[in-house]
Amino acid sequence: MELPSITWFLVLLVLHPELAKSEECQQQLEIDMDLEEMACKNFHQYACGNWYASSVQRKLGAHDMRSKWLANMKMQLIRHLGSDSSPVVDSSSSAQLTTFYQSCMSSDQSLRSYTDALIRSSGTNFPLLQNNSNSSFDWIPVNAALRTYGAPSFWRLLVLDNWQLADQKIFYILSPTFDLLGHGDEFTEFFYERNLKMLLMELGLRVRRAAQLAANLVEFEKSLRNLTPENMENLSVLREPQKLRDLELELPELQLRRYFDTILQGLDWDPSTLLLVADIGYLRGLQGLLAKQTDPLILSTWLLLQLPLRFEYKMHEDEKLSTQQVRCLDQLRKLMPGALGRLEIELMLGENYQDVYDTSIQQTALLFRDLKQQFELSLNRTEVFNEDLVTRNLAVEKLRAMRLLTPRLQDPTGHAATGATPLGSNLDENLIQLSLNQARLEFRQAVFGAEAVTSMPSDPFSVNAYYRLKLNRIELPLGLMATPLAREHHCPKEAGLGFILAHEMMHALDYDGINYDATGQLANGQWPARAIIRFGVRANCYIDLYGNATVAINENVADSEGLRLALDTFRRRNGTQNLRDFFVTYAQNWCGTSNANLSGIPQMVTHSGHVDRVNKVVANLPEFGEAFHCTTTSLMNPINKCRIW
Repeated sequence: MELPSITWFLVLLVLHPELAKSEECQQQLEIDMDLEEMACKNFHQYACGNWYASSVQRKLGAHDMRSKWLANMKMQLIRHLGSDSSPVVDSSSSAQLTTFYQSCMSSDQSLRSYTDALIRSSGTNFPLLQNNSNSSFDWIPVNAALRTYGAPSFWRLLVLDNWQLADQKIFYILSPTFDLLGHGDEFTEFFYERNLKMLLMELGLRVRRAAQLAANLVEFEKSLRNLTPENMENLSVLREPQKLRDLELELPELQLRRYFDTILQGLDWDPSTLLLVADIGYLRGLQGLLAKQTDPLILSTWLLLQLPLRFEYKMHEDEKLSTQQVRCLDQLRKLMPGALGRLEIELMLGENYQDVYDTSIQQTALLFRDLKQQFELSLNRTEVFNEDLVTRNLAVEKLRAMRLLTPRLQDPTGHAATGATPLGSNLDENLIQLSLNQARLEFRQAVFGAEAVTSMPSDPFSVNAYYRLKLNRIELPLGLMATPLAREHHCPKEAGLGFILAHEMMHALDYDGINYDATGQLANGQWPARAIIRFGVRANCYIDLYGNATVAINENVADSEGLRLALDTFRRRNGTQNLRDFFVTYAQNWCGTSNANLSGIPQMVTHSGHVDRVNKVVANLPEFGEAFHCTTTSLMNPINKCRIW
């Protein structure tokens, strides 16, 4: 008896499950596709013409595919954390997340919570609260106490990678940021002064006195801001690390030894070996300014208000519900990233999230291995290293040494993420407690080494991968692992997560990467001139392709060369089947618009726009023209194509 055609189709799906996956993939891709558009004319429009983000997603920041994924994650977290009836996931850390979020949404804050905490921690009296403007004031312990709560005060003390030894964490002393004061913006300055005035009135000052003192505080902060050159956000211009004792000799009036004695109290640390990188220009100016500032009332009051300003006391009373929800999520992102990331993974992956996540990590590791193997084949064939075995071996050695760092989910037992003290319904106390816990972790990280904290990279809201030059490794944040890119059914994985890995891999051998060796150490001159010239000639092709886009040259090279590597790996794994799905999957990574800067402030552009990241990249691969039968005269199949490796 002859079976109906549909039955034969079902039999084929059972015998060849890859057909079912291909069919599912095609249906998934067609949702966003504009099939009326000609693929060889505008492939971005063809792949993404029907893509959209809902109004709710747009309120949560969705403007392209990745930000839409992030918006969906935020929507799930908001629903879970904001629902009293939602079942608590089987971990105390999830219960603490819910407790903090709901206390944040209530926004019932008290200024005295912050001033009292600062007084307790510093043990110093403030002239304003004593109603005695002539009393003495010790600013050193207050400056230190503010940092233990995460507030910057007279300087920012950050824990960052040692630029000379990337696997070591050290302290950076930098100038404060002046976001609330603004940078010459009179409108922003006016509202900042008004906010200071309201805080002072809440502390008991009369209107006229509060207004005058607020104006004096603004003038003092402007004098601090004037000590900072506009480009000092760039850490690369700072000097090399030095020991605390040497820095203290250079800046005696800042009493840095006493400052670190306070913030590192309880830790076994050695002042003779503690390393710091400092913005010396700012600190010298600060030392001179503090020597001239004789009014203890202005000095102490400015410091007193830094803690409530840090926790944005009463700055959000009139905000919309959706804005408040996002702000509370961002607080959790800063203060409880590991616990929030685990909850995010559970909500996105379902009941068996741990097994699904572990499988995803294993598949990602295998994909990374296959990409490295394919890249090594390309390095052994490229003309860049013709008759130059030494340089080829250096490149291969660096590739083989490259590592992939994927995030580990936080242990759900105990209060590892939130500290020993459980959170309660009071937002102020929760903010203070979590900030203290976070500061202790950071200080331990700098004193005892990077291994003191093992959750990195745990950012639950980052959906971008990173290549670290000085570590020679690729990092995949937790947020990226929660997107559809990392899931087993995503199709095909080589064109999604595979491209992302390949793109970051290319940065190891771009214009910056060739200056660093396999261990991440700066090694200028390691490549001979002939290899650099051959590399440069081929890379210059991309400058012409993108219209002299020299600023974005590294990213443009990484896009095209990375997609070529991902395609070669896909073909090695799957043969020549489903090449169209491969290219459409890649293109749909860039649906939407890359113009997410709605502030009007110019920003450094290091990536090309989404349309170019699709059309110029796929048009550079001969396989694309073959897969879509593009003629040699079509826009998506130019005669001249660029290639390095």
